[in-house]
Amino acid sequence: MKTDMHYYGTYAMARAAGVSQRAAQTIATASEYVDEAIWDRELFLEDGRCILTEMTAHKMLDLKNADAEDQRNVWLPFHFLPGGEGGNVTDRLICGKDSRIAKAMVKQNIGLAKDVEYGLHLMGITAHVYADTFAHYGFMGANHSCNAVEPGSIELDVSAGGLLGYIQNKAEALWNEATSYGLSQMFPLGHGAVATYPDRPYLRWAYTQKGGARVERENPRDFIEGCKALHEMFASFLERAPTHGAPKTAKSWKAIRPVVKRIIETEGAKEERIKAWKKAMRDGLLFGGKGKRVPEYQGRKWSAKIDDYYFRTDPNIKPGRIATLPVYRFYQAARLHRAHTLADLLVGNGVIAA
Repeated sequence: MKTDMHYYGTYAMARAAGVSQRAAQTIATASEYVDEAIWDRELFLEDGRCILTEMTAHKMLDLKNADAEDQRNVWLPFHFLPGGEGGNVTDRLICGKDSRIAKAMVKQNIGLAKDVEYGLHLMGITAHVYADTFAHYGFMGANHSCNAVEPGSIELDVSAGGLLGYIQNKAEALWNEATSYGLSQMFPLGHGAVATYPDRPYLRWAYTQKGGARVERENPRDFIEGCKALHEMFASFLERAPTHGAPKTAKSWKAIRPVVKRIIETEGAKEERIKAWKKAMRDGLLFGGKGKRVPEYQGRKWSAKIDDYYFRTDPNIKPGRIATLPVYRFYQAARLHRAHTLADLLVGNGVIAA
């Protein structure tokens, strides 16, 4: 999924469930930030303090994508949560849509989020991982032949004039860039073999796996199911953490489903889909009350703040101030989520991935 879902769709579902504007902005920013936290470094201050960043994504054309250990630390826990289904190790590592592991992750993280200062950031990370299961199912977050697709087998179904060429050109540009950098060895990682097709909410498409199995995908159906699941997740979170609520703004899933469906089925570039989400929110179609203005994504401000602390040596910057930085709280939440997912959640469901 892209920014239209991970920020705007997540914000909309949180607000529709009754989450306050400020809390929903933090949750949605953390959700989108999972795709932008690509720094692998320790931030050492001259007085001896250190901030450990938590990498939750890579650039598409990054050699780290080919590193098996890195795949386990980044792609499995944050983007391709294993479903735990099947009779062999490979099958259990494949991402499953709304799987029992995904449901267990949601339940566990809600229980943790209500008690920690970085609870909203943890809910944003949880929203990202959970939503991705509705787009990335059927693929594994590691290099494996199960991700391979028969060349020339992909079929796309869109109605908007010119959109088919736009999508295909995007995919072709991606592959040309990968080839020019000599990074084709990173594939088949995740859904790399099918480019960004799983992340386009309006797209109906099909492909043939290596070995001959034909797969048909209905992204609109999957994305609508994902939005419903997020709405339910945020409602459950508010039951445990009511101080983050604005209940008068809430709308039931039944009430907003037709609007969500219309947005999901909007054919166009990411910017067009974002406009559709923002307009529906401004018009009060997804949640009520005041504050229907959609707040800005805060990720760039988060990153700038950590750089500010990195380059400054002011001894008056107390540890307590650093600990309140949204980006620092994101790192805390990411560290907890990764550790729990790899060492507890997956293992408890018969998946040894780390």
